[in-house]
Amino acid sequence: MNHIRQFARRATQTSRQRRRVVQRISALVDQHFEDPLRRDRRGRRSQDLRAVAKALGHLTNATSWQHRLELDANVRREAGALVQTACHGRTPLPELMKRASALRGRVNKCGRLRNARKPIEGCEPLSVRLLGGYKVERLHTVERLASAGRALGNCAKDNGHGLHDALRQRRSDFYLLRCGKGPVAMLEVELETAEITEFLGPSNASIDLSRFVLRDLLRQLRLNGDHVDACLQNGAATIFATGAANYLKPSYQRGRVRIWQARRQLVVKEGLRPGRGWSSFRWGRGGWVPSHASSRDRLDGLMTGDPDIAVLAYKATRPRGRLRKRPS
Repeated sequence: MNHIRQFARRATQTSRQRRRVVQRISALVDQHFEDPLRRDRRGRRSQDLRAVAKALGHLTNATSWQHRLELDANVRREAGALVQTACHGRTPLPELMKRASALRGRVNKCGRLRNARKPIEGCEPLSVRLLGGYKVERLHTVERLASAGRALGNCAKDNGHGLHDALRQRRSDFYLLRCGKGPVAMLEVELETAEITEFLGPSNASIDLSRFVLRDLLRQLRLNGDHVDACLQNGAATIFATGAANYLKPSYQRGRVRIWQARRQLVVKEGLRPGRGWSSFRWGRGGWVPSHASSRDRLDGLMTGDPDIAVLAYKATRPRGRLRKRPS
């Protein structure tokens, strides 16, 4: 009964109107519980009482939803129509309950969309032009991330794989690569390490871009792309993008083998084919660890075959300058 009075107080302007609305809705509730299936030995079933109370709560909220400008205009109109229908007391209670539950769902959806449009704190908009007419932009809202996921047909279209949570909680940054107006690929970047963890095209297809474009992308965003097939296999490893090594001046060259050295990193190119034979190794507690995109799993064979390579690998483990930080 308290729920009915609360609704009547919010939905009407005079005490006379309020009494009429209370009488009408009380009659609808009494009629609703005349059904034997909604009663037990103690009277009205508690389960049905809770359902009615919940629906009356939605009706009470609808009196404020009809005036909330942040809600969609259609939702506001629907809330106003539902309030008027309930006040007239001519519609059976089950239908009112169904409409009130549906309205609650639409209001919740509006709230989710509104939250998705809010810029993520600490994730500033960024748009960078690249070589070849490409452009990369940071996806700084959940709505833009979901929209890019739908355009590319990947799992970012919803939060099924937790990508939206990763953006909200600032574990990852997401970038959309475009050429003209069309989306080409999406990048997921781990914030702590600036490492690209995913670099996928439409429907999660592999990316085949010019190494010059890829190198420009890594250089301008100052990302680590050594663990991504699209970057490594095109020769656009981080060692070149950051300027730690010069692509035209290998640290070692003999036959078809070229090696570039930087602090705690070696990049190996074997063979003459442009997109094949690339390997990237980083020095860590487990020794020289290859990226998953590397053609080689180990450096042992090269170092055994040529002592100069072993010396080069040893020098790479010595302290030197650090890589530059990424822009905020």
